[in-house]
Amino acid sequence: MVRQATLIVMALLAAPLLLAQSNGKHLGVASCSSSVCHGSVSPSKTYDVLLNEYVTWSHEDAHSKAYTVLNSPRSRSIAARLGLANPAAAKLCLDCHTDNVAPERRGPKFSLSDGVGCEACHGGAERWITTHTSRRATYRENVAQGMYPTANLHERSTMCLSCHYGTADKFATHRIMAAGHPRLSFELDTFQAIEPAHYKVDADYQRRKPSYSRTQTWAYGQLAAAFTELEALQGSRIDNSATFPELALFNCYACHMSSMRRYDWSHRLLTLAVEPGSVPVNDGHFRMAWLIARRIDPASAPSVLKLTQALLAAGPGGRGQIVARARDLEVLVGKLRDRVATFQWSRTDQQQLLNMLVSLGVEGEFHDYIGAEQAVMAIDGLLIDLGRSGQYRGWLDGLYKLVRNDEAYTPERFISALRELQSALDRAASS
Repeated sequence: MVRQATLIVMALLAAPLLLAQSNGKHLGVASCSSSVCHGSVSPSKTYDVLLNEYVTWSHEDAHSKAYTVLNSPRSRSIAARLGLANPAAAKLCLDCHTDNVAPERRGPKFSLSDGVGCEACHGGAERWITTHTSRRATYRENVAQGMYPTANLHERSTMCLSCHYGTADKFATHRIMAAGHPRLSFELDTFQAIEPAHYKVDADYQRRKPSYSRTQTWAYGQLAAAFTELEALQGSRIDNSATFPELALFNCYACHMSSMRRYDWSHRLLTLAVEPGSVPVNDGHFRMAWLIARRIDPASAPSVLKLTQALLAAGPGGRGQIVARARDLEVLVGKLRDRVATFQWSRTDQQQLLNMLVSLGVEGEFHDYIGAEQAVMAIDGLLIDLGRSGQYRGWLDGLYKLVRNDEAYTPERFISALRELQSALDRAASS
């Protein structure tokens, strides 16, 4: 089974059909929501898919409310500060809050008010809506007809990051966040779990599509996010010909968690070369990339660490230095990302990665909010894969509570909670 899954993943990564979405028309959620299609109240016991995907999406998935939220008082307030008359009609908002395809690509049942619906992720259904219901149609044949290959980690993370981080065309800038938009964060595995998933990874699924452990999904998502950020750091948004470059590319909490009366700034391993008072780029995903390298390619880990340190210290040198350091690190991160797509994580790998996360956290390596937030989600996913999340649920709930609100976050309490978890893990290991 492992060999079969690996071959499927490698084939999908190599398939040129997976590199672009279909240009077919988007027919709208109403085309999928019939009770004899994907709108069944209860899961099917006879078909390969559950057939209740629409119900799960409409009742439990926040993507279905993504357009509705644009009509809220908060959204209208944000829009007013940005000089937008109506957020529910502004391209700036619609590009991520709904399936905002061009008018000529909208079918008769299509509606922007559906929010981030079926085809926002699965691609325009015009060419495959009839054929994908056939038991004879394979997954690759559906993809060939224009279905977006969400089962593939690379394509899935690329699609998710296009809104949850941004692209050259759409990006939650510092101006947008200053107007009141929430800060964006990303962790592929956790976000999938809370979406929630509207499919079941059973034996049939594994025969037809690639499947991944939570650890593999987490690791790929971290490296994909780091790669995406490194691309952005080489783009036009880092241009500092204005007073400041795009501040959303930098660590928010280097400024927003500081106090003029609190002198607790200190170097961490990745910021050894950063001068006090400098504002480093967002480094949450880079920290995880270094940890992942230590497990899947130990020989490259020192280089990942060195290049990340150089990037985080490059700010005062201006755009040229940031671009050069980002380009160097991108090469290594890209290789790690491609390798982790087929890397099989053993329980030993997972346990050692968990121990590293907790130990570094106790030492203060995830001192700032972004680092702490990413560390908690990683620890949770690893414990789930190890089959031990229930045993440590009390400690995990406590950690999540500490990072629930960035305004209330305090590094000291977070490190103390990690120290308690570390003691519990040590007791279990020695018993």
